[in-house]
Amino acid sequence: MGLSGNKPIALFYGLLCHGIFLVAGAVMFITILTGFQFSVGPFEGFGAVVINFLLLIQFPMGHSFFLSNRGMKVLEIFAPKSYAKTLRTTVYATIASIQLIILFTLWNFSGIFIWQIETPASFYMIIFNLLSWALLSISSIQAGYKVQTGSLGWTSVYQGKPPVFPDMPHRGLFSIIRQPIYLSFSLVLWTSPNMSLDLFVVALSYSLYCYFGPMLKEKRFQKIYGERFSEYQQSVPYYVPSIFRRMR
Repeated sequence: MGLSGNKPIALFYGLLCHGIFLVAGAVMFITILTGFQFSVGPFEGFGAVVINFLLLIQFPMGHSFFLSNRGMKVLEIFAPKSYAKTLRTTVYATIASIQLIILFTLWNFSGIFIWQIETPASFYMIIFNLLSWALLSISSIQAGYKVQTGSLGWTSVYQGKPPVFPDMPHRGLFSIIRQPIYLSFSLVLWTSPNMSLDLFVVALSYSLYCYFGPMLKEKRFQKIYGERFSEYQQSVPYYVPSIFRRMR
């Protein structure tokens, strides 16, 4: 039985998803460049450490959980039953954006800076940060922007068609390394002219997650694509471009 379209529901979820997505991007951009100076967390001392720790882990834990079979069933709770499975990617992207907004706005700022680069040198660091964002955007598009932004779900409901997931990414940046999205996200976190202790903790923690987390994703890809993915693994480095590997 085919999926019947529902334009009002589709547009509601689409506007909600992309609106929150844009807010999350803006909040992240400003917070990273300023080193969490404008976060509004009210706690100090041990309370701040505990709350910050919870804020830190909620994103990677949720990110991984909602990609599991059990997590996908939870995602279906947030959509009408008739469209629950189709809207999973949209709900997933919406929740991920909300998690990032919570992290970057409610963090309790320590006031401690590891480095603060002043102008004109800070200008170059901002350029590096923008380039990192550009790499993140390009790699997300090449991986299948409809999945990455959550638009696959709501556009499928709008058109009344089952969602068609993109093929295994292997072109563009994915022909250089297998995890360009995670690497570029790490670079975004590290290229701030205002490296506070807070941003350092987030950057270090999420860089570790961005390195080890995709290993679980690759296990799923192995099950889906089999020998094709095995050949891709053998020919394309995981995280470090081969030019640098040869220089070791």
